[in-house]
Amino acid sequence: MKLRIGKALLAAAAVTAFAMLPSCGLFRATADGVLDDGENAIASDWKASDIETAEFMYEFGDKGATAQIRFKSPDRIRIDVLDGERTVVFCLTKASGWMFVRGEVINMTAEDIAEMHVALLQAIPFRVNFQDLFGNTALEEETEFAAGEECYVIDGNFRRDPKYPVKLWFGKKSELLRQFEVDRDDGKHTIQYFDYREFDDSGVILPARMFKFSDSGSTKLTLNSFEANADIPDYVFRKPDKLSALEGNK
Repeated sequence: MKLRIGKALLAAAAVTAFAMLPSCGLFRATADGVLDDGENAIASDWKASDIETAEFMYEFGDKGATAQIRFKSPDRIRIDVLDGERTVVFCLTKASGWMFVRGEVINMTAEDIAEMHVALLQAIPFRVNFQDLFGNTALEEETEFAAGEECYVIDGNFRRDPKYPVKLWFGKKSELLRQFEVDRDDGKHTIQYFDYREFDDSGVILPARMFKFSDSGSTKLTLNSFEANADIPDYVFRKPDKLSALEGNK
């Protein structure tokens, strides 16, 4: 159960993903055109190139559960989920990973790593290559309303998991990602994004409020803080050799 909560949170937080697309004012006739713009999603290249580390702090659910996501360029990511007195940790370093679940430190399986990468590709404030992330994309002819805005709609699937169809709603006026939907084995998961803002002077724009809906219920996520170039030591990402050393072996 706790592992599912952690992964659900990660998938929802991951979203911070496709934050802001540059203005164009012209109707984009192809999905590729929208996704090409989306590669500049959260920050322009010159701003993103100055970011070596990032730290996100989220609050979710009705009982004040929190999550901390720490990223260090180029490929180290750690997520700590605290729900009451229970903690779950996920950590990816290059092609391997470990997690602290139900009182044990264990290695991630290839399936766990693939799932985390798919989610985290959308969570960090760096250039996202949507063409690599999604395949078989098509722009629907009709616009739809999502999160209070008329949106262009793109259909496609994950290249890593082609069997899972996805849909993305981009604001027609704001060009922000307003809604994301993926249809997985355990049902349909929908995430809506509200209240985009700049959290520091890095130029990164992120949704402050997110709502995740699935067959199992709904969850609200609030991004309380984001810090670019935070001081994150390397030992944070090391796999601990004992349960009392979750920050790694210094």
